Amino acid sequence: MDITSDFLYAERDLESLLNMIVKAVSETFGLKIATIGILDKETGLYCVRACYGFDPETTSKVLQIKYTSERMSTDLKPEFKVGRNAYYVPKGSWIPEEEDWLFISHPERADDPRASPDAWHECDFIDFLMYEKDGTLLGYLEIEEPLDGKIPDEKTLRAIEVFSDMAAIAIQNAKLYQRLDEDRKKVEILLDLIGHDINNYTQAVSGFIELGLSRKDVPEPARKSLSKALDQLWNLTKLVSNVKLYAKVEASGDKDLRPMDLTMTIKEAFKEAQDFTPNREIRLAFHEDEEKRTSVMNNLSKNIFLNLFTNAIKFDQHEYVVIELSIDEKMEGKRPMWVVSVADRGPGIPDDMKEVIFNRFSNGGAPRSSSGLGLHIAKTLATVYKGRIWVEDRHPGDRSKGSVFKVALPKYEKAA
Repeated sequence: MDITSDFLYAERDLESLLNMIVKAVSETFGLKIATIGILDKETGLYCVRACYGFDPETTSKVLQIKYTSERMSTDLKPEFKVGRNAYYVPKGSWIPEEEDWLFISHPERADDPRASPDAWHECDFIDFLMYEKDGTLLGYLEIEEPLDGKIPDEKTLRAIEVFSDMAAIAIQNAKLYQRLDEDRKKVEILLDLIGHDINNYTQAVSGFIELGLSRKDVPEPARKSLSKALDQLWNLTKLVSNVKLYAKVEASGDKDLRPMDLTMTIKEAFKEAQDFTPNREIRLAFHEDEEKRTSVMNNLSKNIFLNLFTNAIKFDQHEYVVIELSIDEKMEGKRPMWVVSVADRGPGIPDDMKEVIFNRFSNGGAPRSSSGLGLHIAKTLATVYKGRIWVEDRHPGDRSKGSVFKVALPKYEKAA
């Protein structure tokens, strides 16, 4: 069970999983050779997809072998069934074809008599059939040449049967994961195409709006309407960006986690937020020291703070935007945490909305809400990093003075 759990619950590609299975069954049960054949539903052929115990040249040939359903039925006769899904096919009961000789290490011994009733013969093999959850045949696990030279006893056969059942589940999981991964990539391509076209359109439209705003003869009511239209274009661009980011976070938010410099991540996010709004004067009020603050994150972590900074800039109506930042070390239970505080001077958030704004696609009428994705992405990432995010009033009890978004992330400490 310890061995099978290694591949049963692992998210890995199908090929590496199959190779892991044949290696594990060979090393666990003392076998020289093991192979796996999977049914190709399009061709109806059983294709060898993984093998163990061959030299590189033979391996490349073995992986080209395909068997028909008729050949499988001919070889695996009912009288050879030695278990629930196991078939022991002895020498003399089948006729090797040309490709079958690849599995026979010593062809010169093919005609030798069996040394004893329980001795393994060069031309013996055992197949363990693997089934889909709906009962249809998935493929087979084939073993040959036990290292002890003996036909496996009943106890060993039962153990390998259980192993093959677990392998069948793992293979189905891997195939499902592979399909989901392929679907995800298709969605990412679609989002990229849609995002590219929308961005092109929004750039063109915003160009015309900015051209209109540059004209001195545009009356003030029209100028206000054009400015609002420009803001909505900015929201549309942000929405497209957030949808693409959301898909990435859902697919790989917990991948490639490693110790990262928290301060550097925050500074990169602020620089990017500044680049988004080049026409506004923005300052980050942060007393930086030489202390290195490290937390376990990945490259997506920047988006937590990028969202907080862009929101702070967007909803601050002052001519000069000041964002206050602090990073403090605090204990939450027995865990040392870095608590990052991002304070803005926006319109604030009502108490009944302070949790709702982190929900997916939820704006709930909050005065500062937009697509409803950005803060949810920030919350998702903070949770993946085993932290949390919340919001408070900048001045307790008076939300009109702005908000403080707080992100708590575990402090990384090297093992002694």
